[in-house]
Amino acid sequence: MTTARELRGILEQRGAPTAIRTYTNLASLARWARTCEADFTHLICVGGDATQSTAAGAAVRLSIPFVPVPSGFGNIFARSFDHPDRPEAVAELLETGELMRVDVGLVDGEEIFLCHHSYGPLQQIQDTVERGRAQPKSRIARYFAYWGMAKRFLVDTRPPSLRVEIDGALVADRAALVTVANVETYRGFLSLTPMASPIDGLFDVFIVPRTNRVRLATLLVRRMLTTPGRSDDALLVQGRRVAVTVNGRRREELRVVRGALPLLAPLGSIERFAPTARSEIKAS
Repeated sequence: MTTARELRGILEQRGAPTAIRTYTNLASLARWARTCEADFTHLICVGGDATQSTAAGAAVRLSIPFVPVPSGFGNIFARSFDHPDRPEAVAELLETGELMRVDVGLVDGEEIFLCHHSYGPLQQIQDTVERGRAQPKSRIARYFAYWGMAKRFLVDTRPPSLRVEIDGALVADRAALVTVANVETYRGFLSLTPMASPIDGLFDVFIVPRTNRVRLATLLVRRMLTTPGRSDDALLVQGRRVAVTVNGRRREELRVVRGALPLLAPLGSIERFAPTARSEIKAS
C-alpha cells in the first residue's frame, strides 16, 4: 500500500488520475480481472508473482498495457525484465517504457501464469509456505521457512510420480519433478530454465526423471550452487503444449498463448530475449 499510495501521489501531481483497488485474496482479484471494464489506460499491479499472474488476466482480456511492480518474495516475472519497485522509477517507466507483447501460460484453458507452473517438491514447498496464515514477512525469515519445508518435502517425503507429454509425445514417465517455465525460473537462486524466453511462443520444461529422495535433493543443491555433476540427469525440453499427470490421477494441460499480454517494459529489456543474446548466454 505504501508503494501504491506514493505512486498515486506522483502520478496525480503529473495530471494522471489514478485509482487504487486492494484485494485480500486471489479469488476476489480473479473475479475483478474477469469482469472489470476497460475504464483505465494502464494496469499497474503491486505484488508478487501469484498476484501478478492473476491481475494480468484483465490486461490480456482488455488488451491494456500491464505494469508489474515487484513487491513479493520471488518476483520472478517482473525481475526478468528488470521492472523497478520504487514509485519514482515506476512513474518514469510509464513515460519512457516500451510496449511489447509477451507470452503467457494457460492451465486447463483458464488459469494464467506468467513465470512458471511446477509439480512435485518445489511446488509443495512454495504452496505450504505461502499458504500459512503467519507466513514470514522478512526476506531472511522467508528463506528459513523455505529451507525448513525443503527438508520436509525433499528428504522426508517420497517424490510424486509425474507423467509428462510435450506436444503430444511422451517425454517422461514417473518423473519426480517438473517445472513448466515462461521465463527463467528462480533466477539468481535456483536457475532451472536459464534460456526460457517469454517472446518465443515456447515453454522451457525442466524435468527430473524418476529418482530417489537423496539424488533429487543433491541435484537441486548442485543446481543452486551452479555446479551440476555427472549424476545430474535432468531434462530440459521446449514445447507449446504440456500435459502432466500426477500419480496417475490428476491431469493438467498447459499451453503457451503467444503475445497475449501487452507489457510495458523498461527500454532495452526485450533485447536479452532475442535469439542472438540467448546464444551468447548459452555460449558463456
